[in-house]
Amino acid sequence: MNFKGSPMKRALLIPAFLLACTADTSWASTENEFLDLDLSQLMQVKVTSVTKKPQELADSAAAVFVISNEDIRRSGVTSIPEALRMAPGLQVARISSNKWAITSRGFNGFFANKLLVLMDGRSIYTPAFSGVYWDSQDYLLEDIDRIEVIRGPGATMWGANAVNGVINIITKKTTETTGGLISLGGGNQEKAMAGLRYGSQINESMAGRVYLKMNDRASSELSSSGQDGGDAWTTCQGGFRIDGDNGTEKWTMQGDLHQGDNNQHLINLSLIQPPWIYSNDDNYDTLGWNMLGRWNHDFSADNATTLQIYYDVVERQEFYLNQDHNTFDLDFQHQLRLGSNDLIWGLAFRSTCSDFTKTITVNSTTSQVSFSPSTLHHDLYSGFLQDEISLNASIFLTLGSKIEHNDFTGIEVQPSARLLWQINNQQRLWGAVSRAVRTPSQIEQYGTMTTYVIPGMPPTVATLGSNEQYDSEEVIAYELGYRFSPRASFCLDLATYYNEYEKLRSYSASPYRNFTNNMYGSNHGVELASTWQAQYWLSLQLAYTYTKNNFHLDSTEDLSSAPVAKGSSPAHQLSLRTALDLNDQTHCDFWLRYVDKLNVASVNAWSNDWVVNDYVELDISLSWQISQQLKAQLVGQNLLNSSHLEFIQESFTARTELKRSIYAKINWDF
Repeated sequence: MNFKGSPMKRALLIPAFLLACTADTSWASTENEFLDLDLSQLMQVKVTSVTKKPQELADSAAAVFVISNEDIRRSGVTSIPEALRMAPGLQVARISSNKWAITSRGFNGFFANKLLVLMDGRSIYTPAFSGVYWDSQDYLLEDIDRIEVIRGPGATMWGANAVNGVINIITKKTTETTGGLISLGGGNQEKAMAGLRYGSQINESMAGRVYLKMNDRASSELSSSGQDGGDAWTTCQGGFRIDGDNGTEKWTMQGDLHQGDNNQHLINLSLIQPPWIYSNDDNYDTLGWNMLGRWNHDFSADNATTLQIYYDVVERQEFYLNQDHNTFDLDFQHQLRLGSNDLIWGLAFRSTCSDFTKTITVNSTTSQVSFSPSTLHHDLYSGFLQDEISLNASIFLTLGSKIEHNDFTGIEVQPSARLLWQINNQQRLWGAVSRAVRTPSQIEQYGTMTTYVIPGMPPTVATLGSNEQYDSEEVIAYELGYRFSPRASFCLDLATYYNEYEKLRSYSASPYRNFTNNMYGSNHGVELASTWQAQYWLSLQLAYTYTKNNFHLDSTEDLSSAPVAKGSSPAHQLSLRTALDLNDQTHCDFWLRYVDKLNVASVNAWSNDWVVNDYVELDISLSWQISQQLKAQLVGQNLLNSSHLEFIQESFTARTELKRSIYAKINWDF
C-alpha cells in the first residue's frame, strides 16, 4: 500500500482505509466487555487533580483528559511520555532515544518549564533548569491506574510552575494488584523489556506489592549521516507500596529506586584549538530514590483531612554538569462542607538542597555549564483556600487562591475563578479565569551556560548568564469548555483558551547574554476530544489540537527568542485511535498521528537550519488473550517512515531521528 501526497492528505486517507478494512466483520464477537461499555460512564470517572478531591470528570470546570490503564495497554506504548501523546493539548516530541520535549499549550523544549508533573502527588519538576527529565521517570505500566492531564493553569491547587497544565500519574491501589505478574518482551528498538510484580493481602485492612522493571533501548540515528545516534540506554527501577484501610483512616507508604545507564551524542565548543565545534559520545548516569507517606482521616462524609510527606533524591552525572537534588515536602489539607459551600484549604512546606559540579570547559576559564555558588538551598512555604459554592441545583462557582513565599521572588498570589453549568444530563458548560506564575529556576538566578556560537574561525562564544533580578513569568488565562454526550455511544469534550503572558524569559543583546523578562504576548487555541462507539466491536477516539502563538520582545532585546516561543510548538495536531475487537480473545488497535511542522529557531543555535517538517505516523497493536493468565502482544510503531525527526534540542545534543520499531511482548498473571 502506497500513500501519496502531503502528510495532511495521508492523515485523512489512512482513517478511511482503516474503516474500509473493518466494514465486513460480521464474524466478530458480541460479548466484548471493554468496547461494549456505556460511554457515559467515561464522564463519570472520578478525577482528583483539578480540585484535590474526587469529582466526576463531566463536572470538572477545567480541561481534563484521562488516560486509562486500558488505553496504555491497548496502545502498545512502552513509556509514560509515549502514553501522553493520547491527550489533546499536549505536544509530545521525542528528541532522541532517551530524551523528550513535552509541554501543554505551547513553549515546548527539552527544558519546557510551564507544565507541572506529579507521580502520585509527588512533584518531579526539577529545580535546576525547570521542567522534567523524562529519562528518569518510569514505572511498571501495568500498575498505573490512570494519568490525569489538566490543560490550563492549576496553580491555585498545586502552586507555582503549574502554568499551562498539570499531569498527575496515579498508580493502582495494592488491593487491585494482588498476585503475580511476569512481563517479557523485545524487538529491534525495544531490545529487551522485563517486569516483575508480586502483591499480597497482608491482613484484612492491609495489602502490599513489590515490583521490578528493566528496559534496554537501542539508539536513534543521526539526521546528518544516518549513522548510529549514540543514545542507547538501559534503565532499572524497583519499588514497593503498602496501603492500609480501616474505614475512617486510610494510609499509604511507597518508595522507588531507579538507575539509568544512558548515552548521548554531544555537540561541544572549544576555543583552544580547531575544530572549534566538535562532537563526542557521553555515557551519563542517572540515579534516584524516593519515599512517600500519605494519611487520610475521615471525620464524617463531609469532613476529612490528608497529610502527605515525601523525600526525593535525584543524581545526574553528565559530561557538562553533575547535579544532585534532595527534596523534602510536607503537605496538609482539610476538606469541609458547610451548607452550600464545599471548602478545601491546606498548608505546605518544601525544602530543596542542590549541589552542582562542572565537568567540562570550552577553554581554561569558561565552563560549559556552571553554578555560583555550587550548593544551593531553597525553601517554599504555601497555603491555599478554595470554596465550591452551589448557586443552585445546576450552577457551581469555585473561587480560590494559592499564596506562596519562595526564596527567588518572595510572595506570589495565584487566584482562580471557575463556573460550571450542568445544562442537562447530556451537556456541561464551564469557564475559568486564572493567574499563574513560573518562578525562576536555579540556572536563571545562579547559573551560566556557554552554548551560543557566532560562526567564524575561530567562532565567537557568547554565554547565557544568570540574573539575580530575574522575576517570575506570569499568565492570565481565560478558558471556556463544553461537554456533550447525546447518547451512550458518543461523547465530545471541547476546550478553548486565550492566555496573556508577561515577563517571559528573554536574553539581553550584549555579548554576555543575561536572562531577562522582556518578552510578552499571547496564545490561543482549541482542543477537541471525542469518543464514538461505532459498533460493539469498534471504537474510535479522535483528538485535535490547534495552537496559535503571538510573542514580542522590547526593541533592546535579542529578537531570536520570540521565534522560539512562536515556532517550537505545532499549530495543528491530530490523533485517531481505532480499537477493533476481532473476537473475544483478539484485539487490533490502530493509532494514527499527524503533527504540524515546527519553526524552531533556537537562541542557542550556531546553525539556522532548525525547521522540523510535519509528519504522519501509524502504530498498530495486535493482542491475544491466549488463556486466562497469558497475554501476548505484537506492536509496530512509527510504521509509515523508516525514520523521522520530531524535535531539535535547544543545546548540547546532536540532531537525531526516530526509527521504525517492532516488538513482541508476553504477560503472565499468576
